[in-house]
Amino acid sequence: MTATRKRRRGGPARGGAGAWELAVILAIVVAVLDYAWTRRDEGDLTAETGLGYYLGIVGGVMMLMLLLYPMRKRFAALRFLGGIRGWFRVHMILGIVGPALMVLHSNFTLASLNGSIAFPSMSIVAISGLVGRFLYTRIHRGLYGRRASTRDYLGDSESFKAAFRLDDELAPAVMARNKAHEERRLTPAGSLWTGLGLVLSSPWARFRCRRDLRRPLRGRLQRADRRALDRTLNRYLFAVARAEAFAYYEQLFALWHLLHFPLFILLVLAALIHVVAVHLY
Repeated sequence: MTATRKRRRGGPARGGAGAWELAVILAIVVAVLDYAWTRRDEGDLTAETGLGYYLGIVGGVMMLMLLLYPMRKRFAALRFLGGIRGWFRVHMILGIVGPALMVLHSNFTLASLNGSIAFPSMSIVAISGLVGRFLYTRIHRGLYGRRASTRDYLGDSESFKAAFRLDDELAPAVMARNKAHEERRLTPAGSLWTGLGLVLSSPWARFRCRRDLRRPLRGRLQRADRRALDRTLNRYLFAVARAEAFAYYEQLFALWHLLHFPLFILLVLAALIHVVAVHLY
């Protein structure tokens, strides 16, 4: 009996140019905010006049422009604005730069009641956006790639199962154990807590399955075959674990979608109240 190695093909790629792009922008924003923080008492920026005032206008416009991505995504009539992928890139950049400009506009202070409402609202939405970005990368091929599917990961597990070359006597028991493991781990979770429990228990489940699969093969393999089997077995079990985690991240992403947009609408309302109050009073 021998086990052959197969190259992983199914799972979505992580990172890529998009991740580096956002990392560079985020690093620049952090550097600028750090410098502004050291000079916050020097009077360089004030929310009422000068550069600080215009930073608030530009930041507010950027925050409003965040609506363009969901509108482009939902309304086919807006195809003339460009591709959805490009607007998602713009959405991610605006979601970093816009709040940063608003922080500079406030000069790290909350001097009014309406500002004390608008700024925390913006902070909550920005944090929610970062959470959404994390979840997005877990269910898509990279940051700006297409959405993956459980089938991508199951394609991995099937290819690794096919790499097992077993004697006719051993094949039924091993394949039955593989099937039982998949059915137990990939059954749709009824709740987020159930899904979380599956993800957290995944290392222990992999250990048990590996142990049970090795047991009938003891004493029947030479060292080289045993090592090849372990490599293939590990790839198979991790492919199943990735499919399991993917299903859980899909649940979380769906829940995040339900929460993020209402939070953003509340932010827009708070910002409008802030602008009206500042210019009227």
